[in-house]
Amino acid sequence: MTEQNHDPHDDARNSLAAREARSIVKFMIEHTAYGGFGALVFGALVLFFDIGGIYTLAMSSRDAPIFIFLLFFGLFVTFGSISLGIGIMTMGGFSDDDRYRDERTRNRNDNDYK
Repeated sequence: MTEQNHDPHDDARNSLAAREARSIVKFMIEHTAYGGFGALVFGALVLFFDIGGIYTLAMSSRDAPIFIFLLFFGLFVTFGSISLGIGIMTMGGFSDDDRYRDERTRNRNDNDYK
């Protein structure tokens, strides 16, 4: 049998830590994209319905493209971070541990009878 060429970098790229890092980055990009889509929809509706006269004000300015860019950039940052935060907070955590809940309930019941 011939010996295969073994690249040590392949081990690092396919390690458990590398796969977990890729899944975390994918999770973050996915949730930020959801927020970005929400920002695009919300910004388009604000401009379409001319809420607060914002579209009229922007179009009467010579700097309308900059204004529109800044509006959508601010909305993207806001909605993207909210979406990412919601995604992270709904992943689960310490409160999902049944042993903790049971112990807390048992201690609370013990203290009620004293």
